[in-house]
Amino acid sequence: MTEEGKPRVDVRRITDENMASQLKKSLEAIGYDRIVKPGHKVVIKVNATHFNYLPGITVTPSLVGDFVRILKKRGASVVVGEGDLQRVCAEEALSGCGIQDAAEDAGAEVINFMKDEFVTVPIQGEIFDFNEYKVPKSYVDCDVFASMPVFKTHKLTGVTLTLKNHFGCVPDDLRLKYHGVIDQALSDFLLLLKPKLIVMDGRIGLESDGPIAGLPKKLGLVLTATNGVAADAVACKIMDHDPASIKHIMTAYKRGLGPIDPNDMMLTGEKIEDVKDPFEPANPDTISNLEKWLSPHPFLSRLVYRTFFTPAKWVSWRYRSMTGYKAEYIKRIKERGLWEDYEHLFK
Repeated sequence: MTEEGKPRVDVRRITDENMASQLKKSLEAIGYDRIVKPGHKVVIKVNATHFNYLPGITVTPSLVGDFVRILKKRGASVVVGEGDLQRVCAEEALSGCGIQDAAEDAGAEVINFMKDEFVTVPIQGEIFDFNEYKVPKSYVDCDVFASMPVFKTHKLTGVTLTLKNHFGCVPDDLRLKYHGVIDQALSDFLLLLKPKLIVMDGRIGLESDGPIAGLPKKLGLVLTATNGVAADAVACKIMDHDPASIKHIMTAYKRGLGPIDPNDMMLTGEKIEDVKDPFEPANPDTISNLEKWLSPHPFLSRLVYRTFFTPAKWVSWRYRSMTGYKAEYIKRIKERGLWEDYEHLFK
């Protein structure tokens, strides 16, 4: 493959003061202007996995606004969206995290994907009923699908980056059904969505017991890319996680959906070895192990996450209080000095 044909990945150091300018330079480095043309419609799937903003859990609202402004200046119309979550609807998450205000102020339309018009699409995937599947129209009725994940670890999948961000695109009532085959499902959705632009938020990441009850980690990076597998492979290497050990990334790689070897990419900006900063993996405590066991069982997952989630969460944190886990967790949060109002994590 020629250099020109390789997926592009760019990594830049950012601060709160230069975030917008560095994002623009990064997007220019991967040739975003050859992807987004005046008049194009760009749909952005953001990571808004919580109902309040805590840096590292959800994408930085101002970064979303910066991305939208760059696209608008290019002459594109922009839609920013998220799907309903297990614990909260997309509207509450987008609003509570500040993403809705930031995106709308920059000129984007903000939607709940699950309230969009649904259309039937063919997907030559590995999950049988993905071969004819109903999805929100926004996924396919756009010129460019873009993804805005965060550098995060995940208790079930090791990491949650670009590919795992797309699990929020699965209609909410089916998400639990596909937990047991999530590696294949994520590849199928990568085939469907075909993201052409990735903006990965590394201003502050999340390590340990992600995707929510982890520890914020100041990383000070933004990563942009033209391929989701390549983006995730580079992010893994920065986090000091082997992409070959992450099942959903390897599933997509083996299906030819993107490279994991940096030699098969056009890398610009910072060198991986210069910005590498190890992320602590998810904790193997009793509660996390129970969730891992529960995840592949749709009936039990639905029972816990749909019917008894609030009492189950209360029992989980009660147990973690008794074992000393919660006290140690709060101590470590305070040591980081990056979160102030975090009590809602336990409610």
